[in-house]
Amino acid sequence: MNIPFNRLSRLEWRNPSPVNVISCLVCGDENAKRHYGAMACNGCKGFFRRSIWDMRTYKCSFNGKCVIEYKYRNRCRACRLERCLKVGMEKAAVRSERRKQKGKKGDLSLANLKIEVKEEIISEDEDIGSGDGSSYGADSPPVVERPPVNDNSWIKIIAQMVRDESMVIAKEEYYNPLMFYTMDCDVKIAVKQPHRVCARTRIYWSNQNRPLITAEALRFNWCRTFTLTIDWYQTIKTYNDLHEQDQVLLVKLTLMPVGWLWYAYKAYEQNCNGIVFVDGSWFPRAKEIQNQVCGMCTLYYGKITEAFMDDVVNVMRELQMDETEMILLKAIAFMCVDSRMSKHGQYMVALEKDNFKRYLCEYVHRKCNGYAEASFRLAKLLQILPAVDILGKYEDESALLVSLGETEFSGTGGSGLAFDIHAKDRMSTAKNDQREKQVLMSR
Repeated sequence: MNIPFNRLSRLEWRNPSPVNVISCLVCGDENAKRHYGAMACNGCKGFFRRSIWDMRTYKCSFNGKCVIEYKYRNRCRACRLERCLKVGMEKAAVRSERRKQKGKKGDLSLANLKIEVKEEIISEDEDIGSGDGSSYGADSPPVVERPPVNDNSWIKIIAQMVRDESMVIAKEEYYNPLMFYTMDCDVKIAVKQPHRVCARTRIYWSNQNRPLITAEALRFNWCRTFTLTIDWYQTIKTYNDLHEQDQVLLVKLTLMPVGWLWYAYKAYEQNCNGIVFVDGSWFPRAKEIQNQVCGMCTLYYGKITEAFMDDVVNVMRELQMDETEMILLKAIAFMCVDSRMSKHGQYMVALEKDNFKRYLCEYVHRKCNGYAEASFRLAKLLQILPAVDILGKYEDESALLVSLGETEFSGTGGSGLAFDIHAKDRMSTAKNDQREKQVLMSR
């Protein structure tokens, strides 16, 4: 069929958007610069670069006659790539850029991660809408939100967090036999002076000859994990800037989820089919091996282990999660906003939680090839957070059961550190509800 151009050039007919000297020659976007030898917008630049880097092939459903226009430029990638080539974008320029960045892309460690300043904020391949706010449909892939491209401070922040992680784990002090370590103390005191709960003994997560956990080891591991986690909390500036009451509440809310994230990553890292503890012992997933463990430990960890392996450790294995992602997930889990906090605390925690989310988004984006892969990985990573929160609730229930027969675990008089962490908020809420009912009945 002959197309009636009606005084329009073939270029103008194929590109009905206004074209001028500063417009994209591919789609007509008014914001364009010279990229790879032709005037192109950031979206078409990114599309062309990924297409060449990944050697992608596209197929047009309409015999190569699609109109490439700004609002609908994602509808046919085959015609869009063909147009990029026709307006003069050069494959060789992309390949040259690829060679320069090959060394940077291969090493994903924070120390060697070099920042390539991206000019596009949202890539058109994974765009969910056009410039005027219209949507392409429900089947469009999600977009990873990113911090401003000219702000690379997150690199230094993450690098410091990685160093802090290593420092906290390596922190070791002499075990003083004359020192009285106890769980029978108020949570406020324990948060301020974690060394009173347990000595900072060496961490043996990488122990190869792991013994099965015992009742005594259960109490020790709880206390050592508490000290380890508080030491890590103190590396987060926002936590140190909070009021004491907000700090205590944050510890109560997040000690279990953060601890289970840590334990899960170590189980994945050590390829262990069970829970590995800080003293080098472990609790197996296999039921036949669990029969060799003491009854109290089975009561405590039996329900937890299946969900621990299926919902957290196996997801980490599937993603081949790295330590940086685990640290950022811990930080996000730690920044838990609660209505019982002061207004200042709520604001500070919410702000820092958003910051950690942005750092994770940016890190994952740099690690992946394209926004679609990054979005999928980010979604899978964030699914771990509710899973570890459920593990924390399972442990709350297990700790209450164990405390019925273990005075060392529950403290004297049904109180103490473990009780404060696992049950005191729940009990105080129940008491408040009971008081309110009594007040209503008296009326």
